[in-house]
Amino acid sequence: MGKPLKNPPVYFTLAQVRFNALLKLSEYLPSIQDGLRRTGFPAFSTHSNVVLQFSVQEGQAVPQPVPQVQYLFANVEQTHSFVLSPESLTFQSTNYGTYESFSGAFLKGLSLVHDLVNLDFTERVGLRYLDHVFPKHGDPLERYLAPQVQGLGDSLGGQALHTFVEMFNAVGDTRLRARVLTQDGSLAFPPDLLPHGMIVQPRFSQARGKHAILDTDGFIEGRKLFSLEGVGNSLGAIHDVIGAAFRRIITPHALAVWDE
Repeated sequence: MGKPLKNPPVYFTLAQVRFNALLKLSEYLPSIQDGLRRTGFPAFSTHSNVVLQFSVQEGQAVPQPVPQVQYLFANVEQTHSFVLSPESLTFQSTNYGTYESFSGAFLKGLSLVHDLVNLDFTERVGLRYLDHVFPKHGDPLERYLAPQVQGLGDSLGGQALHTFVEMFNAVGDTRLRARVLTQDGSLAFPPDLLPHGMIVQPRFSQARGKHAILDTDGFIEGRKLFSLEGVGNSLGAIHDVIGAAFRRIITPHALAVWDE
């Protein structure tokens, strides 16, 4: 997103690649766990969830709940973790740093998995950022957001409890979904994200008051033969699209505050 800010508002970042199903993943798990442990992710745990799969019955698509186990590999500080399932690898962070360090760590983990299981193809590459837009003391939130994403809450009378704006754009091969939620209170995560005990930086978790959550989610879909370089190139392209969107949603004043 250009020159790194001194105090960036990002509080959660996620990168993910979806690949061919690994039905024998459990057989490779000890080697994967040992490899990730040696690269700084020694905290291992498992989590169960339910995903919906659709089958055709009498000409209709019928959803069926299917249990799925996810394997979590976290660092000691609980700020970075890998989540591995039979069809995807996700890397998530509450202490982002820079794009280069974040994407480099993700690709290193993906390379380790590929070396052990020999992935065949990828289906989807995604990158997602959550930013906490919290004004400094004495500033109105409106100085931080472009008018187009502030909604009509203040124009409808009474007290605006929350405002939600969503955009979905195609930018070349990248699909970008950008959401802006304005509300009063404390920081929260979107309902589809479960950070599994990761520690959020105090400057975000302790903030209270009127704020906005900027959720930018970019992805590239399409089946491709597995290539670590190809995944890296897709991540870079998505990052550029998200960076451009970020700078259109927030204001120059916000950038100046976060760079103090």
